Amino acid sequence: MFPNVSPESVGIDPARLQRAFGLLQGWLDTGIATAVASVVIRRGQLVGSFYGGTTSPASSQPVDADSLFHLASIGKPMAALATMLLVERGQISLADPVAAILPDFAGNGRDPIMVRHLLTHTSGLPQDPDLTNVAPGSSTAAELQTYLQARMDVPIGSKVEYSNVGYGLLGLIVEAVSGQLFPVYMREQLFEPIGMQQAYLAPPKELYPRIVHVAGVAEPGSHFERFNSEHARQQTHPAGHVIATALDVAHFFQLFLSQGKLDQRQVIAPATAQLMTTNQTDGLRGGIEGFMTWDDCAWGLGFDLRGIKPSHFSGEYSSAQTFGHTGVAGTFAWADPTRDLICVMLANRMLYNRWNTPHWSRYSTALIASLVS
Repeated sequence: MFPNVSPESVGIDPARLQRAFGLLQGWLDTGIATAVASVVIRRGQLVGSFYGGTTSPASSQPVDADSLFHLASIGKPMAALATMLLVERGQISLADPVAAILPDFAGNGRDPIMVRHLLTHTSGLPQDPDLTNVAPGSSTAAELQTYLQARMDVPIGSKVEYSNVGYGLLGLIVEAVSGQLFPVYMREQLFEPIGMQQAYLAPPKELYPRIVHVAGVAEPGSHFERFNSEHARQQTHPAGHVIATALDVAHFFQLFLSQGKLDQRQVIAPATAQLMTTNQTDGLRGGIEGFMTWDDCAWGLGFDLRGIKPSHFSGEYSSAQTFGHTGVAGTFAWADPTRDLICVMLANRMLYNRWNTPHWSRYSTALIASLVS
């Protein structure tokens, strides 16, 4: 748990901080989102939080610190850390061919793809899987098995080709090497040691009233509705099905600002934290095609890095060392090591209409502008 301190004690102007939170209230007032949770951590301490809206249109339950949000792709750096735990323990190497771990992946030009390529989205595999032969309502395990035959979109290492397929394969690697199911491994090896007490893959049904409804999904009301259906809530895809609170996400990011240490415990190696937040894709074009791309797309091992990107969800004042991730359900989180600052913002509207531009950057910029020392 983060100590709760006054903004002034860590060099933040409280009036400016509230002005930044006012932007979030504006999203609620104008209907951009109907639920928002945001926490601000500086120097390892909680300096401010904003909770607004209700958990669902049919409920009057207010959003609070215990509200559970669909993180979507913020879960990718978590899946990356799950993989890196195997690396730091000497069980696999970043240079290992994926086919050496998953033999059914061999062939059709995939043999040179290494674990590192999956982590950095440079494998050449497509963004989304071909689900032609996956029946509606199939389990995550059944879907992931089809990824072993995925066709490449671009040559290996030629660009940053954001890939949910690649992260699905990382989940299969974790299971093959650890001998544990991916959600069990995440709970025992990552969520519990980090103190992410309310983070889940396939949460128990008694927690459903606390899960925030995601607005703007395709085919609302269908039996397999994305994020909101019971089927969706039981999926455990490594690319983006973690459900958690804003403070849980902050705990995850604090681990990297603290060089792998939390509460005086060395949870991961400092070298792991450093490598994951170091640019691995210098000079490569890419990003998420059809959504946001950059001529120089800085990416770490799991993390989206600010680098020299001219526009970024972490705002106009964030440093090049800033690392974070976004989620299609309306979420983002980033940490700026130069300022020892973490921002977590979880909202509940899909990004299909790109409502996040320019709102996310404006909020992040206003937040950094609240720092006075």
